[in-house]
Amino acid sequence: MDDSSIVLCRPLQQLKDEHVALRAEMDLFYEMAEEIEYESGSAVIGLFGKLYEHISIFNNKLKAHSRREDDGLFPMMARHLGDNDRTINTMEFEHEKAEQHLYDFLTEAGKAGSSINENEALAITVYAVQAYTTLTQHFAKEEKVLFPLAENILSIVEKEELERLFQV
Repeated sequence: MDDSSIVLCRPLQQLKDEHVALRAEMDLFYEMAEEIEYESGSAVIGLFGKLYEHISIFNNKLKAHSRREDDGLFPMMARHLGDNDRTINTMEFEHEKAEQHLYDFLTEAGKAGSSINENEALAITVYAVQAYTTLTQHFAKEEKVLFPLAENILSIVEKEELERLFQV
């Protein structure tokens, strides 16, 4: 299914547009993570501090986005898809997986604190890269499969309800 030919209702388009902003931030933190891998010494510690700040802010934005899907879109779609369809379960699992990677990054970085060394910074950065990979694949799936499917199965009333939920 070619997602470029499908016109999405406003709330679904909002979710897709949020992916653009989130992806730009993800690309930034992925570049930082790559830089950390190639640097050494105090440069790693400085970059890691910036990465930590960036991911802290990103994590809050991602949570707000995920909440709209988890609390609004997913339950509505699940009612249409039925118990045997695994689409929503897969999407929810991917949310949990990405959130866990980010949680692990933030928690381990917090534990290490300002006394973090180069090896610890490199090891903890792996969680950021895992989050990036998971989210990149997840967003692509949502845009190519989930959003077009939602556009086709949700009623006009449900789309209006989704829009109201997203404005809160």
